[in-house]
Amino acid sequence: MFVTGRADAILPINHTSRPYVGLNRRVEGKHSGLRYYEILNAHHLDVLNGFPGIAERYVPLHHYYFQALDLVWEHLTEKRPLPPSQVVRTMPRGNLTTPLGEANLPAISPEPVPQDRIVFTGSQLRIPE
Repeated sequence: MFVTGRADAILPINHTSRPYVGLNRRVEGKHSGLRYYEILNAHHLDVLNGFPGIAERYVPLHHYYFQALDLVWEHLTEKRPLPPSQVVRTMPRGNLTTPLGEANLPAISPEPVPQDRIVFTGSQLRIPE
């Protein structure tokens, strides 16, 4: 399972997560168990989100790391299927004093809408905008 922030300027997803996921699907094909969750408005340096000008634009990626761990645990212990690969559409809070809620941090969906699904077609990984 990969959980990646789309707004990561230090570890750009076109050079890290996306190529790995594409290669995995080319090698393992439809039998791949890999899931890929791309989180909008997030990057891997959550510690920076406390600074002025940053909190207004980003959401914490660690929230999704914990959710992903829970999903894997449920998969291993209760045989629940992992959600399909998807884009998770977050909403920045606007300012540091506004609390984060479900509108800002929607859950990884067990059944994402078709326009949010990340799919592998032919030899291409297709990721919604």
